[in-house]
Amino acid sequence: MENGVFLKGKNCYLRAFELGDEQMIRDLNNSPEPRETLYYAIPTSSIQWKERFTKELDDHSTIFFTICDVETHKPIGQTALVRIDWVGRMGIYYLGIAYPEFWGKGIGSEVTKLMVDYTFKTLNFNRIELKVASENTGAIKVYEKQGFKREGTLRQAMYRDGRYSDFHVMSIIRDDLD
Repeated sequence: MENGVFLKGKNCYLRAFELGDEQMIRDLNNSPEPRETLYYAIPTSSIQWKERFTKELDDHSTIFFTICDVETHKPIGQTALVRIDWVGRMGIYYLGIAYPEFWGKGIGSEVTKLMVDYTFKTLNFNRIELKVASENTGAIKVYEKQGFKREGTLRQAMYRDGRYSDFHVMSIIRDDLD
């Protein structure tokens, strides 16, 4: 049953964070495959995530969604707008899919489209930005497909596996939608 569906796509839907989702977020942050592209370096427990979300749900500078598979209703990832500037009408976009069996199925593109539409049409934002590792070509293609443009590169911005990696800053603004 699709309890609490907020935004619905063909293969997934977005809903508010619910108790129990912290286990999926623990998997997202601790499993080697997702950590490979998200650059998480410190292990976290579901207890830590439950405490964090209890605090952050009242923070108006962040909007969290749990990504659920439309067939199984299983929580499979998280997306968010963080560091929202309500005066400047902008926020930073985040997307993480916890389980590799859901990668490469168009869910990242679908979630990104849902979030772009929601951010511009419902929240009346003017800008969404994100940062992505330069070697994460799959994610870059997803973002470009939805209209994000590369603005610049943060050279050697993150350290992992004995080396520094560049990150691209990408954005989409309302005028890009025309």
